[in-house]
Amino acid sequence: MKTWPNHTVQYDANGLSRGRQHQLALQPSALCLVSANELKELSAALACGALPRDFEAKLARLAEGDLIHRFLAQNGRLFAALLFAVRDGSFRGATRDDCERLLRVLAYVRKEDDAIPDYRIGGFVDDQQEMRTALTLLQPLLTSFKAWRLRNQVPAMWHHN
Repeated sequence: MKTWPNHTVQYDANGLSRGRQHQLALQPSALCLVSANELKELSAALACGALPRDFEAKLARLAEGDLIHRFLAQNGRLFAALLFAVRDGSFRGATRDDCERLLRVLAYVRKEDDAIPDYRIGGFVDDQQEMRTALTLLQPLLTSFKAWRLRNQVPAMWHHN
């Protein structure tokens, strides 16, 4: 008779199983293709309260595209909104490392000529992979930010109209 080993799945504080964390850690990341200058430029633009024009235009184009493109546009705007809220001091739930990862992912999505150039067929697959990894790793932070946003920013939008 064959017996099967009993496997216990342990979860960390982020709700990721240790196996899933390990799997994400082993995936090669293309975020290393983002230069220090690209990070600095994007960070400076965010500090002024706006995305760079080229990136804003790219997100607008992506929002009109297929499902992958819309996924990148929607989550790119979510990441930017979180970084804006952290920079202006209104949202305090993110660590420096969290912000660094979000900034790096945004800078990667902004790049046209990354691991798979965006102008090629399937050129956004790498961008999607980096976005999904960040969404998975930062899921508790993003959930917290969305709840904070509903409590603090959305009511102010309704009162303006």
